[in-house]
Amino acid sequence: MCDDVAIVTVSGEFDLARCIKLAPELNAVLRSEARAIVIDLEAVSLVDSSGIALLLNAFRRLDQTGRQLAIACPIGPQRRAFEVTALDRHLPMHETRQAALAAIGVS
Repeated sequence: MCDDVAIVTVSGEFDLARCIKLAPELNAVLRSEARAIVIDLEAVSLVDSSGIALLLNAFRRLDQTGRQLAIACPIGPQRRAFEVTALDRHLPMHETRQAALAAIGVS
């Protein structure tokens, strides 16, 4: 945690297998007192529909409680799935972890 912001780092392929492993950690963070969560996808090589669904669910859960989500996802293969589905225009996407942190007020 950085201040009252939780950071979740994902690497490799963000697919169903990774989502199954990541879900308990993400759920714990979503239940925590963190005012915001940064999900760092900088080290991800591919995002499939399972990864997108996990992020959408996190975004909705945080939004319902008035908390923020910022996703660090560089332009490239990591972001392609978001672009194809136009979710890059609806989810709070940033090119770097630093930009994601800045967007939620952490310097």
